[in-house]
Amino acid sequence: MGWVHAQEGPMGTEIEHLRAGAPVELEKGACYLIKEKKPDLSYRLFEGLRAQKTPALCVTRQYPERVRRERSVEGVRVIWLSHTPGEDYHNPAAPGALAKVIEKFVEDSGGEGVVLLDGVEYLIINNGFLQTLMFVEHVNEFIMQRRAILLMPVSPDTLEEKELALLERNVEVLESPAVRTDIETREVSRLLDRY
Repeated sequence: MGWVHAQEGPMGTEIEHLRAGAPVELEKGACYLIKEKKPDLSYRLFEGLRAQKTPALCVTRQYPERVRRERSVEGVRVIWLSHTPGEDYHNPAAPGALAKVIEKFVEDSGGEGVVLLDGVEYLIINNGFLQTLMFVEHVNEFIMQRRAILLMPVSPDTLEEKELALLERNVEVLESPAVRTDIETREVSRLLDRY
């Protein structure tokens, strides 16, 4: 959105207006696998839900301070998938404990919330595909029973076709180019409606 300039108005800046709602309709109680090489679209969806005051949790392979700086996730708990011990650092070889962290966050948020799980490939490296698939299925079942949303960016190039098909089987799949076009169309439409 580099070409959009913020303009003050009765509703605040234009950027705030664009962020006032999730760019696409995401159903609560669903897990979304977002096919993309880099998690740019996933963070845009995450930001849109946060703008609606949805409680948010970010689990990532990236260093937390970098994520906060580059992805505008100030005020959000960021858990780092890392073998380095520390506060809000989580061992990627312990997916069961990670599932409990996600469940506690959702329960503490009244069964609502959005969780961005940016690191599925790293979980696969540390646990193998089948154990990671069982983790995803467990979290998916938990999310489906609540009004929460799980966003999982995955690069299709990192998985075999069969593995990707198994991951896609019980979750909603968003293709990055199609969703990106939808987001941009909605943003332009909102801008034009203001003039």
